[in-house]
Amino acid sequence: MKNIKLPDYWMPEQATAVFEFIDEIREAILIQYRLQLMEQMQLERCTEFESTEDIEKRDIPF
Repeated sequence: MKNIKLPDYWMPEQATAVFEFIDEIREAILIQYRLQLMEQMQLERCTEFESTEDIEKRDIPF
C-alpha cells in the first residue's frame, strides 16, 4: 500500500462522507469494468509454471 497522508483534523462526519464516497466510486468502477478488472488482476497475480515438456527436455541429475 502506498503511504497516503490523510488530514488529521477531519470531523467524524467528514471522514464518513469521504469513506462512503470512495466506496461508491469503487462500486461504480466494479460495475463498469468488472471483467477487465478480473482479467487484469488474474494477469498480475498468476504465477507461471514450467510445462511438463520443459521439465522433460532438461537433464535432471538423478
